[in-house]
Amino acid sequence: MSRKSSLGRGLDALLSKPQPAPGAAAGGGSVQTVPVTRIVQAAYQPRQVFEPEALAELAGSIREKGVLQPLLLRPRGENFEIVAGERRWRASQLAGLTEVPAIIRDLGDREALEIAIIENLQREDLGPLEEARAYQTLLEQGLNQEGVARAVGKGRSTVSNALRLLTLPGEALRALEGGEISAGHARAVLAQPESDRLWALDQIRIRGLSVREAEALRREARPGPAPVTVNPPRAHRRVELALSRRTGTKVRITGEDRGRVELSFASREELDRLLDLLGYAAED
Repeated sequence: MSRKSSLGRGLDALLSKPQPAPGAAAGGGSVQTVPVTRIVQAAYQPRQVFEPEALAELAGSIREKGVLQPLLLRPRGENFEIVAGERRWRASQLAGLTEVPAIIRDLGDREALEIAIIENLQREDLGPLEEARAYQTLLEQGLNQEGVARAVGKGRSTVSNALRLLTLPGEALRALEGGEISAGHARAVLAQPESDRLWALDQIRIRGLSVREAEALRREARPGPAPVTVNPPRAHRRVELALSRRTGTKVRITGEDRGRVELSFASREELDRLLDLLGYAAED
């Protein structure tokens, strides 16, 4: 099955529906011309980046051959909102057109979003984060992941993996959106423990790692902080030495205004000797 035919209910399905005669009322599905000034941007446009060079190329094609595929619009008061075809609308204005061919249909928010996503996926126009955010918007419209997958003709795992990209650290999101890393790199970052994800991103950038190399990244265990040795105050040190000489054992004083005095012993006999030296007599 071709990629295009597997993508849910795309524009082909809409455009292949029987059309009324020209001049039929809006919403009937006929192709008609609409002034570009009466068209407004989509409320649910998954595509956020429109490359100026690509728009200029499309404008050149439109000047030469016209708009070959109608826009899909839905009524919005006295105007019409784009459901599919925003690039064609933008390029048509660059080309100097005052009217464009369009099909006008009454569509709900969810259906409009589904069609917008499908059209962009068919043309491979969406970046990985644009795709993920589009799926997230469908979830917010009340679908679950299975429903999103059915709507756009994708596997549930594909949808789930795309949505995971939205959990990247902010720096990694910016790197992915800016094209510094690919979606494969981003998934390798997500495979790291949360505390190591920015480290992995830095390694990918600095070393120019491939996706496979990024997937193999493992951070060596970092040693914990060295134990801090606190030297006793000098006055305590003198007392420790004096008591050690008097008791014949190691003496340790901890704390300053409050603390402990510790005497070490290595046998029961040595303990008895220290107790006797301290004037302690065991009760019978």
